[in-house]
Amino acid sequence: MTKYVKYDNIEYIMPFLFCNDIFIPLLSELLKKEKNPIKYVYGSVNCCWAGGRFSNFNINNLNEINNYLSNLKESQYTPTFTFTSIYNINEKLNDEYSNKLLDIAYSNNSSFIVASEILYNHIKSRYPNAKMHCSVISAINNKLNNKDFNETEFYNKMLDKYEIVVLRPEYVLENLDNLNNLISDISRAEILINQTCQYDCPNHINHYSIQEKIDNLQSRNTANNYNEIIDFICIKTQNSNFKSVKYAPKLVDKLISMGIKKIKLQGRTFTFDRLFEDLYKYFFNNEYSKEFIINNINTILANRLQNNKKIGLILSVSTKY
Repeated sequence: MTKYVKYDNIEYIMPFLFCNDIFIPLLSELLKKEKNPIKYVYGSVNCCWAGGRFSNFNINNLNEINNYLSNLKESQYTPTFTFTSIYNINEKLNDEYSNKLLDIAYSNNSSFIVASEILYNHIKSRYPNAKMHCSVISAINNKLNNKDFNETEFYNKMLDKYEIVVLRPEYVLENLDNLNNLISDISRAEILINQTCQYDCPNHINHYSIQEKIDNLQSRNTANNYNEIIDFICIKTQNSNFKSVKYAPKLVDKLISMGIKKIKLQGRTFTFDRLFEDLYKYFFNNEYSKEFIINNINTILANRLQNNKKIGLILSVSTKY
């Protein structure tokens, strides 16, 4: 019997934490007879450490967040918090809510994606055994602000500190034929494969600055307005030679043959349909038709509704399902 999953021995990092939660039970049920390669689900509720990252999880009650993470832990996914703020970090370190969120997250075996060494040190001072991921934002920020920045040296240095290091997609493409020789432990390098921004976008840091300012996203409509701002910035920088960073499936095949073990998909603000397109492209075995997989997912969803089961691990998500 053909497996649903496209690749063996790969760990996926998926944008399912506090958004797109519906995928968690549906994919778990769909893959119940084979190994589920989704290891990490990332995201964050709104807090000053999250840098304005989108979440459609509208409840900030810490007890309910704790219950949410407990359920997720039982499903054998690793919650991974995107604490990727890069502005005014020193002023935010003592934020009471963020620190309590950190406590709850750590108690539920979460890991943490950070872009600031200051925040890294703060988390490690409280929890020396915390599992840390180095965000791609860190490399982008260093590259744009330091003309002498040695990217390869940076990644290898970060691999001495972090469990996982996210490589900048452009760096991967520029060093494709020698990547496994440049990176000291390619198995702990995480590759973001569906980034939709233009190649070497000069406004990356402006994007993050806008995200920091929009820190109270409460609905899909708000998120869509926010995306229009981001898209406008990208369009202003585009020219006739526009080149996307989104990887072709054959390129992903090559990266895996070189030793890449960790694949990341973005999509916290994507609609269900749009995110499913990338899941089909990069996650599902394409020997199955898209319609076949959708029909099976719809059957699972209908059965859960008929049995009056709670859909997902969600508390306050209202989306198109």
